[in-house]
Amino acid sequence: MAIPLATTGTATFDQIAIVTGVVGLLYVALAVLLWRERTGRVTLVGRFADTIGRLDGVPRWAALTPYLHAVSLLACAFGVWWDIAVHIDKGRDTGPFGTPAHYPIFFGILGVIVSGVLPIALAGKPLPARTIKLTRRESRDTPRSWRIPCSAALITVCGMFALVGFPLDDVWHRLFGEDVTLWGPTHLLMIGGVVFSIFARLLAIAEVEQLMGVNKRRLLQEIVSVGALLIAWDLFSTEFNYGVPQFPLILQPLLIVFGAAMAFTILRARRGPGTTFAALAVYLVIRGGIAWAVAEPLGEIVGHFPLLVVEALLVEGVALALGNKNRFRLGLVSGLLIGTVGVVAEYAWSQVWMPIAWPSSMLPSAIGYGVIVGAGAGLVGAWLATRYAEVAGEERAIGIKYVRPIAVRRTHQLGAAGLVAVVATVFFCVPRTAGAGVSGVVSLERVATGAEPTAYVTITLTPADAADGARWFEALAWQGGGLVFHPMEKVADGTYRSADPLPMYGKWKSMIRLHQGPRDLVASWVYAPEDAAIAKPAIQVSNGQTVEFVNEQQTLRREERTDVPRWMWNAGYALLAVVGLLEVIGIAWLVGRGARGGRMRAAHLAAGERERETA
Repeated sequence: MAIPLATTGTATFDQIAIVTGVVGLLYVALAVLLWRERTGRVTLVGRFADTIGRLDGVPRWAALTPYLHAVSLLACAFGVWWDIAVHIDKGRDTGPFGTPAHYPIFFGILGVIVSGVLPIALAGKPLPARTIKLTRRESRDTPRSWRIPCSAALITVCGMFALVGFPLDDVWHRLFGEDVTLWGPTHLLMIGGVVFSIFARLLAIAEVEQLMGVNKRRLLQEIVSVGALLIAWDLFSTEFNYGVPQFPLILQPLLIVFGAAMAFTILRARRGPGTTFAALAVYLVIRGGIAWAVAEPLGEIVGHFPLLVVEALLVEGVALALGNKNRFRLGLVSGLLIGTVGVVAEYAWSQVWMPIAWPSSMLPSAIGYGVIVGAGAGLVGAWLATRYAEVAGEERAIGIKYVRPIAVRRTHQLGAAGLVAVVATVFFCVPRTAGAGVSGVVSLERVATGAEPTAYVTITLTPADAADGARWFEALAWQGGGLVFHPMEKVADGTYRSADPLPMYGKWKSMIRLHQGPRDLVASWVYAPEDAAIAKPAIQVSNGQTVEFVNEQQTLRREERTDVPRWMWNAGYALLAVVGLLEVIGIAWLVGRGARGGRMRAAHLAAGERERETA
């Protein structure tokens, strides 16, 4: 049976035409650039790259990408945080460009693609030892064979994955309704593509170091890149940081541990003392600046974020105590400490500034899972640092003239084990469940009447201990022009009262949310307006009414369709998993390919030195 398509929040013809036109023009411009550069003709872009390359002391193909990619990342990050704040404050939009926040995301993604295509067009000697061959032989029109850096291919692929998320997002909304959650498959596809491009950015820096050596400018670029990785990784925690998480709270500390242990290890395993603090400063300044810009000039809600100061101190301390020559030891010990001491530090920070303070009852499980995730993330960071070092030729700089294949395989095994540990732990914690049998009798204490009524909400739960040890039990109202959330305060056994009144008018959606145990997330309605576009009636709980707590997805995602077969949902998420796996494989393959080239170059140089010594 055919399933009718949803129309709310989907693209209109004019929006589709605009997107198609912009992307089409960009592709034509890039095609012309590729053709002219590969046939030896002069282009303005090529001249500009030559100028910047001379100033920076880098090959022309590497001259423009760091700057364009950085601006593109900043645009995407700003747009995503702005967009999420708009959704929380005002609800769904009218299509892919129904809110101005989508424009910086869209053009930022296009910028990521261009920053990958530019080195493809401008590629020429000198090139890294390991490249990707696009043409098998020289043709009449191309005066030189076409080889491109591995980093250029990886940035381009990541950008294309992110761009595909835009039309797929519209298709998803038509099939399943508008899922107002960051962790929807197409949203993760767009964000993941941009985030993963940062690993390609780090690869590009290492490729340039292989050819030109290390200098302060490239060190600064690497510090900025790791700071960008910390910022981008925080995107995955945004719903927690805004106070409207739709997944178990245990995931917030795990995401923090994962990002901090991996990013800080990547940097400190290769660079000297203090570099983690420099990356931390980049993170705090830019992340804080975006939070301020969204909240103050734009008037949306404040986006909170983890501090990461203790995590940086831990990695610096381990590096000073153990050194960074054994990168996997550094990553493992740092990850273990971040999973314990770092979690405790972020627990304390959550009591100060996070919208939802972590309950002390969650701390043992957060540390237990955090140890696994931290150790795994540290190993992943060490694997990446090792590969980048091999690409850059750092092994020779510290006296290693030849890396044995068995040692390389061992590092692959450690990196893979770390990744499996992280993914398995996070996936174990993701599934939500709906605790059965919780209900309550509601009473409303009106504070304001008239056109904008508000009321304190009191509820007597059945069973009375349903909220004992809850990870959150709160009154929430959103999408009515702002965000309101107040803890439900215990006034008697089984009876709780909202700390402040909830709005009961207009477009506000007011509810009581309960997060029981590890993964039970339930909620009950208090007020919701009629929504004719999705055929939803108005909801107004009255005094003395008994309400049932249901899977909170039915309240937070009111726009989602319930008439779609389960297999279609599973297929959508399975497709996302496949794409994510392909991106991870692509990163591992291209970074590993570049590293093999670095090892081959090091072995060749070592052989030359031996010949000269025996001559």
